[in-house]
Order: sequence, then C-alpha cells, then structure tokens
Amino acid sequence: MKKKRALALLLTTVMGLGLLTGCGGSGSSSESADSKDAEEGKTLSMMCIGTTADAYMEGYQSIIDSFNENNEFGVTVDAEFVSNSDYKTKLTTLMASDSEPDIIFTWELGYLQTFVDGGKIVDLTPYLEEDTAWKDSFNDGMLDQLTYDGKVYGIPTQECVGTMYYNKAIFEENGVAVPTTYEEYRQVCDTLVANGVTPVALASTPDDAWLVSQYIQQLANGIGGYEYFESLKDGTGKWNDDTMVQAAKLFQEEVEAGYYEDGFTGVSGTEAEALFQSGQTAMYYNGSWETSNLDNSEYCEVSEDVSCFTMPAVDAENAYISMGSVDSSYAVSTNCKNVDAAVGLLKYWTNAENASMLLYDYGRMPSTKVELDQSKLSSLCIDVIARFEEQKSLTPWFDRVDTNIGNEFNNCGVSISNGEDPQGIYDGLQEYAQSQS
Repeated sequence: MKKKRALALLLTTVMGLGLLTGCGGSGSSSESADSKDAEEGKTLSMMCIGTTADAYMEGYQSIIDSFNENNEFGVTVDAEFVSNSDYKTKLTTLMASDSEPDIIFTWELGYLQTFVDGGKIVDLTPYLEEDTAWKDSFNDGMLDQLTYDGKVYGIPTQECVGTMYYNKAIFEENGVAVPTTYEEYRQVCDTLVANGVTPVALASTPDDAWLVSQYIQQLANGIGGYEYFESLKDGTGKWNDDTMVQAAKLFQEEVEAGYYEDGFTGVSGTEAEALFQSGQTAMYYNGSWETSNLDNSEYCEVSEDVSCFTMPAVDAENAYISMGSVDSSYAVSTNCKNVDAAVGLLKYWTNAENASMLLYDYGRMPSTKVELDQSKLSSLCIDVIARFEEQKSLTPWFDRVDTNIGNEFNNCGVSISNGEDPQGIYDGLQEYAQSQS
C-alpha cells in the first residue's frame, strides 16, 4: 500500500532578511538567440548553475523543453550553464555591464539583495498576489528569505539541508555505527584511520572555499547554537568570538588526526565528491542537493551503499541545528522584455507535477507542498527527508547572508586548512566586518 503524507520540511526558523541546479543548453543564449526575437521577448535567456556532473540536469532540461513546446506565451527559453565556482563572477560581470540574462539563478538573503537594491530585479509580488493558489503552494517560510521591504523578488524551487553522507558498507566492514554525539563521531573517524580508511572527503581550494568553510560553520553551530548565528547575522556578534575560534581549532585537530584525504587543500569539490563516489572515503559532508548524484549508479559507484546522518553537535544542547536554506531560486531581471512569460516558466517549474518529478526521479527537495508517496522514493531520499524533519533550526551559509563578509569567511576556511592561527585569522575577519558596517 502506498503511504502518503504532506511534505512539510522544516525551514521556518530562519526568516527573511534584506540579507544548487542546471538547465541544459549548448551555449550562451545572448550568442545564440536571434536579436530581433530577443527584443520582442520571443526568446528568454536563462543562466543557471550546473555541469554534466549533475544528474538532475536531465530533469531540469525536461521541464524547460516541455515549457518550450507547450507554453501559451509563444516563447523559447534558451538556458546557459555555468559551474558553481564561476557563476558569481560571471553574473556580477554581466550585471555591471547591464547585459544580464532574463532569468537568473540566485541565492537568497544578502546575495540577491545586492541586485534588488541596484534596481536589477523585477518585483514578483503582484504575480503572487494575483495567483494566490501559486503563492499558497509554497512550504512555510519559503518566500521569506527572498523578500525585501515586504516585496518578493525571487522564487525558490527547492530547499536544502547540510548532511553527512556515509558509506554503509565501509561502516559495517569497520565495525562502526552512525554517531549521535561529536565524541562518537571522533571515535568513528579514529577507528577508520587506524584501519587505513580515509574518513571524510573534503575540498579546500580557493575556488571551492565554501566547502571547507561550511564544515567549520557547522561545527560553530554545534558550539554556539542558533543564537551565535543570529548574532553574526545582525551584527551584534563577533567573528573572532571563542565559538568560531574553537570550531576552527577542532577542525585543525581533525586535520592533524588524518580525517581527510592527503593533500585535501589542493583537491577540488568535484574531485572530493569523486573520492566518495568511488568508495575511497567513508563520508562526505555537503548539502541535500547532492542526493541526485549520490543516488545514481551512473554517477556514483557506491550508490546502493549511501545513506546520511545529521552532523552531531559539539555540545549536545545544540543538536540538530544544521546548515540549511531555500535552494535553487530564480529571479527575473529588469532586462526581461516578457516578464509574464518568465513568471510563467517559474510557475510551471514549481507546479506539483514537476516538483514531484524532481523529487522522485532526482531527489530534489521541493519548496512547494507535495503529497509524498514513499513507494516512489529511494532509501537515500527517505533518509534525507528524515534529516529535514529532525532539525530544530537551520542556518543559511554565511556567503548567502552577506556576500562580502561571507566570501571572506570562506577564504578564512582555506587559511585554517593550511594551518594558520585561527585567532589571528578571525581577528582579521572581525576587522574586515567592522570596516563594512
């Protein structure tokens, strides 16, 4: 018998602040679209994050293809893919030259606010107010983080939570169990090291600095709790607080203990994921968006053995305070000549049929309300949903909260990886943050 229940993922603790994905395509829409058609709004350019290493691209492309074939606006969406490491630089360059695409992938909070304040993004509030069924279809809190001065400027298509993926077979072979405390986590890693197994795949290159910094942020969540995150977000807390310094020192202890692959400071995000996918490490910390890659045997050699758990908190009182936020959001630029059609695509993308398809076939957690049929879910997808449901609160990545300070925080993570003094590094970050206020 099929079990059905409403998919109501927890993301209500982080409210809006004036604070991943792909769509197929062979090249830049600005190069391939006929200029006359583009001016008349017959071709919509779209820029997304994605590479051929992302299993869900097939699902995203099917949505765009179907919209192109059947939409009432007579438009064609021409999408371009940019890697995660290059996306911010490219979009900022396009924005500066007033040549941004009609529809852009965006992060929420402070990242999008920069463009909103610059008059680059269309206010979507009238469209949501006109179509209340669409507005009400989103899970609680989904639109808050894309709302500025009471107006909605972006549409989330998914939501995400940070999670530690692990290889069940490696755990069983080495006689270790899923840890429920940080002390147990360290014991698991120590046992794996003693048995000649690399515990965790990690990247820490400048291009993928967010990967190491998100782990340090997760450790800080487990030390200072949600209150510390809130204090940094509103400017009352300090980046060189003992909470952050302690988190960095714990991470450096883990490095010294051999928890990460040799030379991880020179390993890219793609390479780190490949280590886990090929069974060369026991664990891999990332976001729930990785489910589609790790759940697919074409991308992951050990897909049948992959499960996940919430990273245990350093202090038990801060358990289940994880990284998490809305995900894969899109905004319409003021360059767009056919906003109605662009909104039509976003409505189509987030309807129940497409949201369900992305969930069941690609493990993409929907931002909209979906009746959940567990018989259609993989075991990994069920495990990931359980990670959402056990959270007490979620903290967005710092580079989404404030782009400038968040990027500096990411760079600090690379310095910490290379053995630099945490106190000195975060003293410098605090000085930078004060200079930005």
